[in-house]
Amino acid sequence: MSEFTYRLPFTEEKLLTGIIYMLKKENKYDIVNLLKGANVKVEEGGYSHYSGGGGRWNAYATYITFYVNPANIDLLDVEENKSLLIGICDALIPPDVGFDIKSVSFTLDLTKDFELEDDLILDLEKNINSVSAKIINDIFPEDIKIKGYHMAEVYTYLYAVENSLRLFIEKVCKSIYDEDYFSKINVTRVLRDTISNRKEKAATNKWLSVRGNELFYLDFKDLGSIIDNNWEIFKKYFPNREFIIPKLNEMAECRNLIAHNSYVGDTERNLIKTYYNVILKQISDFYER
Repeated sequence: MSEFTYRLPFTEEKLLTGIIYMLKKENKYDIVNLLKGANVKVEEGGYSHYSGGGGRWNAYATYITFYVNPANIDLLDVEENKSLLIGICDALIPPDVGFDIKSVSFTLDLTKDFELEDDLILDLEKNINSVSAKIINDIFPEDIKIKGYHMAEVYTYLYAVENSLRLFIEKVCKSIYDEDYFSKINVTRVLRDTISNRKEKAATNKWLSVRGNELFYLDFKDLGSIIDNNWEIFKKYFPNREFIIPKLNEMAECRNLIAHNSYVGDTERNLIKTYYNVILKQISDFYER
């Protein structure tokens, strides 16, 4: 009787989550980005020992397939990536499952509407692959690239919170006033001047995307001021002022660092992730009422 279960103790989606986690842990953010939106499938063949390359006599030969964005497949389908992913999958699949991984492969995922135009990071990877390693090491060291991925992750969190706050403020104010709410809430002269100046600047730079209503011309600190100066409206959505205002101020400082291409360390990144979850949970309670 076999000691193996021949069954994964988690879903294939969970396996992919674990793979992404391990890749980030090893600072392989280039591969993480290329696997964005991918799916993974685990398939068993015959007994491992008879399927080439040796293996446990009563384990199954196992093949891992990644269904990926067509634009990324050439960058992923190299032996270095395959070897790395085989090692990660071997580490994540428990030994008592009885799966001996024989290969990792990549195939086109035609079930999704992927954006086939190259994004900036993919374009960066292609450029790196076309330039000699010596030049790249001189002008674009590996640690700079890794920090770039870290900053992209942080910016995503900040972008989500900032825009969710704008929509939240708008919805709350409209529920009390009407579409012309901005003229009726308490907005300082300084903030109104800020909005006017930013609108004027946007108008002279036609290549900039249109921002939207007045709230989209304000940043974290400004949005905090809107909440603070209209506390009677917003106080029922937050435990107290100290819950929301200091958090927004701290996130504003991190946003300024990123805007000036400064590096945000682990402490700040963990803080932003925590605030992201706490603030969005608090805002979501409003929508559930």
